[in-house]
Amino acid sequence: MVSLVEVNGDNFLDFERLRVGEEQKGFLDSAKGIIARGYAYRENRARVIGITADGQPVGIALVKDMDEEPACYDLQQFMIGKDFQNRGYGAESLRHILSELKLEQKYNCVEVCVNRENTPALKLFGSAGFEDTRYIAEYLPDCLNLMYYFNKESGEEFFRDEMLSDFSDTRFQDAFRAYFMELGIPVKNWAGLFREMNEEGGNAAFLRTAQDGSPIGFILFQPIVFSSSFFEETCGFVREFFIAGQYRGKGHGSALLSMAENYLKENGIYTSILTTDTAEDFYRRNGYKKASGCRAKNQDVVFVKRMR
Repeated sequence: MVSLVEVNGDNFLDFERLRVGEEQKGFLDSAKGIIARGYAYRENRARVIGITADGQPVGIALVKDMDEEPACYDLQQFMIGKDFQNRGYGAESLRHILSELKLEQKYNCVEVCVNRENTPALKLFGSAGFEDTRYIAEYLPDCLNLMYYFNKESGEEFFRDEMLSDFSDTRFQDAFRAYFMELGIPVKNWAGLFREMNEEGGNAAFLRTAQDGSPIGFILFQPIVFSSSFFEETCGFVREFFIAGQYRGKGHGSALLSMAENYLKENGIYTSILTTDTAEDFYRRNGYKKASGCRAKNQDVVFVKRMR
């Protein structure tokens, strides 16, 4: 029977002895290294989890919090000792870990990074319901990022998406006010601001609302033309982007960004551009790259995505 225990000062030596096969050493840290990571990531609520079978240590895992969008549990390490593999311990212990995280559900998803050549691990996580996010980190080009979503188990939908081009919509205005309040930006004439959005022309937004009609978030974007005497390109410029605090870390940001990108492509625009000073990793995860040599007038970093 597989059980999970906390690795602590009383038992860490029992788990530290676990080893993986030679062919796996390039994919996983050692048990000692995993325990050390737990200490190094203690500020991220790292938990080193011992896996036992009938009381005997057979594996070890490390889970920590990742608060950057998409906020999630980061299953950073997961290993079964070489002497205990191919007995079903990996699949059973992974189910236990996911069940415990679901009960806590500080986040709505669990991420794991797996080397694309680690076929057994990819098969294990795929069988458990992890999906390829298609995000490749620049510093880990040989690894796939897989995500497991808790809410997919029920199949329930808790939100509604709408496209807006009229910014007199009170739900959009409520969300926009909350956004500017969070940023600490004072506005003397809200009516004038929303009227200006309408009068500018070309602005569009996707608004996501909860079942009770309250706003989850929005993305506001517009086409912008870069032109010279020889060339001209129309890009989609993401002007403003907001997810209400209680809904962050649940995939809403990535979903809204994807909707905006699909709309741009449907209208013949294949480049998306934006600036940020707070969410660089989120945009990298969604395929954006720093525009080298380009910086916004307010000195924020510029990110670009070329879409197919």
